[in-house]
Amino acid sequence: MDEDNERQHLFDVWSTDYDHSVNDSDAFPFAGYQETLSALVRLAEIQNHHTVLDVGIGTGALSRLLPIAGEQIWGLDFSQMMLDMARKTLPEVHLLLVDLLSEIWPGELQQPFDRIVSGYTFHEFEDQKKIELILRFAHNHLASDGSIILADISFKNQKALTTIRKRYSESWDDEEFYWCAAEMIPLLESSGFDVSYLQTSFCAGIYRLRPCKANSEVDTVAEG
Repeated sequence: MDEDNERQHLFDVWSTDYDHSVNDSDAFPFAGYQETLSALVRLAEIQNHHTVLDVGIGTGALSRLLPIAGEQIWGLDFSQMMLDMARKTLPEVHLLLVDLLSEIWPGELQQPFDRIVSGYTFHEFEDQKKIELILRFAHNHLASDGSIILADISFKNQKALTTIRKRYSESWDDEEFYWCAAEMIPLLESSGFDVSYLQTSFCAGIYRLRPCKANSEVDTVAEG
């Protein structure tokens, strides 16, 4: 089994216990998990008419908090078993099996979304790949006045990251790529985004990204 299939199998197995495991912890890496998702929803300022793309929807923990009808939500995940769990509580949501690293994504995504959100997904990717994926979403799938809001395992700076890495060495995963705001914010800004950041726990934070209006490097999808 190659590395990608091993990772997918891990999430397939985790799907039945995911909600319990992330909500029943005040330690790294899921301290403040539910509060962080709730804060993301507040920051997203979702309106009744909005469509939302949930990247890495998993079992649907974030999408269940969104204040819109299920048919206005599209959810992506690379684990079919995670999607099967999400379908149990979100039967009207459009659920798609998608590998974010693949070159071709389903045609259903070729539309402008008012909000693109994600909860605890992008730490799976190296920082440069994070930027590439965010730009891909902004270029091809974000409405002209839309925003991208990402909640994840994140630290204010390298000092905070190093402190927690030492404190929680047994649960730290060296195969994951946790965010460091002090390093990622300049990268996101230089990629054409206005960025705001909120630290929600000692190991979680939220990035709200809006393409700079004056920056032609990030051209979002025109409304049809």
